[in-house]
Amino acid sequence: MNRPSFLPHLAVRRPITILVTLLAILVIGFVAYQQIPLELLPSGFSPPFLGVWTPYRNASPQEVEEQIARPIEEQVRTIPGVRRVNTYSSNNGCWTWLEFTPGTDMDVAYDLLRDRMERARAQLPDDVDRYYLRKFGRNDTPVIFLSISLPESVEDPYFIVDHYVKRPIERIDGVANIEMFGAFEKVLQIQIDQNKVQAYGINMFDLMNRLRKDNFALSSGWVSEGGKKFLVRSVARFKSFEEVKRIPINAYGVTLGDIAEVKYDVPKRDWYQRINGKPAFKLEIHKESLANSVALTRKLRKIIQEDIIRQPQLAGAEVNILFAEGDFIEESIQNLINTALWGGLFAIIILFFFLRQLQMTLIMMVSIPLSVLIALIGMFFMGWTLNTVTMMGLMISVGMVVDNAIVVLENIYHRRNEGLAAREASIWGASEVALAVIMATLTTAIVFTPMLIIRDESGFFSFYLKRIGVPVIFALLGSLFVALVLIPLATTRLSSRDPAPEWRLISRAKAAYQRSLKFVLAHRLDTVLAILALIAITFGYLMPHTKKVDSTSGNANDFRLIFDLPGNFSMDEANAFFKEVEDTIFAHASQYRVKAVDTGFRKQFGRVRIFLKSTRHTQWYHTLYYGLRRLLGIPAPEEMTRDEIIADLKKRIRLKPGIEMRTTWRGPAEAGGEGSISIMLYGDDTGRLMELAEEVKRRLRQIPGVYSVETDQESGNDEIQVFLDREKMARNGLNPNQVAFGIMYSLRGINLSRFQTRDKEIEMRIQMNEADRANLLQLKDLKFYSAGGRALPLSAIARFNVERGLGEIPRENGKTF
Repeated sequence: MNRPSFLPHLAVRRPITILVTLLAILVIGFVAYQQIPLELLPSGFSPPFLGVWTPYRNASPQEVEEQIARPIEEQVRTIPGVRRVNTYSSNNGCWTWLEFTPGTDMDVAYDLLRDRMERARAQLPDDVDRYYLRKFGRNDTPVIFLSISLPESVEDPYFIVDHYVKRPIERIDGVANIEMFGAFEKVLQIQIDQNKVQAYGINMFDLMNRLRKDNFALSSGWVSEGGKKFLVRSVARFKSFEEVKRIPINAYGVTLGDIAEVKYDVPKRDWYQRINGKPAFKLEIHKESLANSVALTRKLRKIIQEDIIRQPQLAGAEVNILFAEGDFIEESIQNLINTALWGGLFAIIILFFFLRQLQMTLIMMVSIPLSVLIALIGMFFMGWTLNTVTMMGLMISVGMVVDNAIVVLENIYHRRNEGLAAREASIWGASEVALAVIMATLTTAIVFTPMLIIRDESGFFSFYLKRIGVPVIFALLGSLFVALVLIPLATTRLSSRDPAPEWRLISRAKAAYQRSLKFVLAHRLDTVLAILALIAITFGYLMPHTKKVDSTSGNANDFRLIFDLPGNFSMDEANAFFKEVEDTIFAHASQYRVKAVDTGFRKQFGRVRIFLKSTRHTQWYHTLYYGLRRLLGIPAPEEMTRDEIIADLKKRIRLKPGIEMRTTWRGPAEAGGEGSISIMLYGDDTGRLMELAEEVKRRLRQIPGVYSVETDQESGNDEIQVFLDREKMARNGLNPNQVAFGIMYSLRGINLSRFQTRDKEIEMRIQMNEADRANLLQLKDLKFYSAGGRALPLSAIARFNVERGLGEIPRENGKTF
């Protein structure tokens, strides 16, 4: 070649410029390393799904479907970009799931969903006072789990935790939201005594309507007085619990306290929460999108030690961090860094083995961290974070970034051995291979380019593959800069002209390579057939037999056990079962490396989440050491892996008849099983579908080989259906709405306007005493008053039927299935 390449020539002829550029890279790289956020997984990906939970307790699935699911469906299906709308109506409320087309702006969709839900509220029942929207991005999962155990002497645990734990944490910069579990807020409960109501002849329907309209503050306009304008506000709020008891309910001086017990207490619990076998609260802390998980974890620990546990109201309390993503990130990042360092060290050892020059090897040592630093700068200015995925990309690049430097350095070293001066050898040695190095780098980078442009339906794979590919491309381009600019400049100062003697092992390896090359060239057809055979074996046998999974089931240091309990289980039986599960786990706590056990359950469902301590041996040499001991048959005290712990627990936990256990949130119907087939019926009429389902069930049972056919209806609860007689009600001056709402008020209860104090608002709930609504006879004896004032039992104006109800009513795009 007649002219040297531009970059090597510039590097050697303008060393000050290159040194200043290098210094700038180091300074900017240091700033990027210090400022780049640390996360467990990349943020910024919002799956095209949104959810809405609308609670409506103590209701039948049919009622929830009719009054909640259908009105919500009518509104949310008008959101642009909606592909599918699914609703699931149960006896506790309605889940609404929305799937959007790829490319939909999920932030805009979230705002539109809130708007549609506000429109739907006008059609929902009056006692539906709130709903909960759910997104499914990385920032919508909690990053810290905190447990609080209080002494039994604390009168109002919810208030203490809310004011002295939750609120101080909410003030931490970077905290977006905190969800509290196992906490039950005290409620002002008005428990109506049915016998006293009948004795005083109180019309419950009228009483409920009066109480719902009481306890208010209303703006009433304005008046002028003395040249001033005064706003008028009518205030009729309760000032004390005693005032609630003194509310008059008829003209004879009977008060609410005469027919009801008014108490400020925790309502009856239907969910129990325990941490390490003790009643406890659990806080799930969510971070803001731009917050640093590691810094947030450190701030939380500081405020717990310096502020929260020093509060006198929390004397004797235990506050523990069950899981902190910041700790896991630091541990994961440190493991990746250690792996990269070991990989770099091995690469340097191999280079020294072949180059046989310490100075040349030292030059190569600089190329690896400098190329990675350039990639880190690119990630920082793109607004990305340093996480396990981007670190994986950097790790892949560690072994690739030295290739360019090796080629350039070896050719410079070769020209020096030929007798060229240091400067000339650096310029011409790099120039001769510059085009080859550039082409090799670009062809390698182009392999990762599809990761940047790939598109999949959900966007999940393209998002994460991009986080792997971009760091590799940046590192490769950085290695090109190092090889063509820094290596030529460095070799003018450090390289030696004295050739090192070739080691015998290298000479033998070269000779073996030459013999292999001659054989391949002499047997070309055989070589091609061997390569084709290897390809066939790889794609025909190895790939199909490689195990594949479609999802993961938790972090590396925690897992869940989810239990579906039979419908006839009582709360005491559920409590006893989960106590046995906890005892089994605690009996092997040291073997399993158990850090904490989080248990939550109700009658028919429960989950146990086990948090594990970090493994002590995570380096490659530990794995190699224990692998060699296993190979030689020498016993070794190894720690159990997460999968081994799960498998061992499944063997040890004794499941009672009717209890099913799984380790994912997918239910038995979703998870499926070997030898099972699911058939779905779609239609507009839920009642008609139930009839058809029974007919399909009958016909399927007649097929030979089918031993069990089940429908969704079998998982439901028995329900009492009250059929109102319109003629009898009309003769007594009653209407169906009055009777139906009277039943609802008595059994389900209703929320009244909140009782306001100086520091909080208290929920007020009125309902019939539990002892007066315990069985069917009491329901039949529920009194309603005719137009003439005569008390009529419900059995006089209605008939009753007991049937099996649905456990859940699923719908998709407006059709039940």
